Amino acid sequence: MGYPVQCGEFLPTTDELRRILPRSEAYGDLFDIEGSLIERETDSIELFGPAGIHYRMEFRGLTLDRRGFDKSLWRRAEKAGAGLMLDTEFKGMISRNRANTSTGEVEFKFLVGADGPLSRVRKTLGLPEPKQLSQAVSAQAKGTFGSSVKMYFGNIAPGGYAWIIPKKTSANVGLGIQKEFCDAPLSVLMQRFLSGFELEASELAYGQIPISGPIERTVSGNCVLVGDAAGQVMSTNGGGIPIAMICGRIAGRTITNCLRGSGEVSDYEREWKRQILTPLRNSARTKALADAFFKNDRRLKLAMRLLGLRGLERAILCKRVFYLF
Repeated sequence: MGYPVQCGEFLPTTDELRRILPRSEAYGDLFDIEGSLIERETDSIELFGPAGIHYRMEFRGLTLDRRGFDKSLWRRAEKAGAGLMLDTEFKGMISRNRANTSTGEVEFKFLVGADGPLSRVRKTLGLPEPKQLSQAVSAQAKGTFGSSVKMYFGNIAPGGYAWIIPKKTSANVGLGIQKEFCDAPLSVLMQRFLSGFELEASELAYGQIPISGPIERTVSGNCVLVGDAAGQVMSTNGGGIPIAMICGRIAGRTITNCLRGSGEVSDYEREWKRQILTPLRNSARTKALADAFFKNDRRLKLAMRLLGLRGLERAILCKRVFYLF
């Protein structure tokens, strides 16, 4: 599980999550992270733009050992009574309570599609797809990188940003882009980024990130979508780990209530929207607004100067920029 790592491995602290998602109630033990899984505690985010633009915002977070973290979630699930089937792919629905997989038919009472941005479950159910996907690549680079997360905007990563997220003796490095803003292959952009900072990186891991906000419907019959499959990602920063965990817990509680006869599957959609829809919608709108300035570095420089540290911080925190919407 957890390999290859298609993730920046960064998780905001609980206090920072409360700033981003003030209505969410899914904290407490949900984000109790074993010390052995924490690669580094970070204290700030530095934002770099064209022509030497540089801002630093205080923001506390954790860089995880994502492979180990995934395994710890698996162990927690098993202790709670879940079973794990390795090397098993969902192929499609046979009936309302039966699915076809690569290892045979599986019977279920409820189905949770948490199978990523290209979700096969979502396609099978006929639920809407995310309108935009960002192409992303990441790798591990050896070295010492301090305690600040660094984000680089401009031609280095057209339509997105590049990152250096420090770990113990290395960093998670990568970039995400929007294809319509560049004509160079992702691998070429990554090599330029690595060369520009004289970084030597391990094998590259490619992935996609939904950046257009949550899809409109995440429930169909006795099936629900969670995480990237539902577009539940912060569009302005690409953060998905905490959102998926929060929505996963809501889904689990909803299904438990249904099994006990005290709820409906539709409660899942109503509850996750109550807790986190507003910040995710703010983030998607800010990202859509930012697209007008990603076309070249001159426009981007102007926008970053205009927003200043306060405006950029609000964008990172999924708040309304300039209080416009």
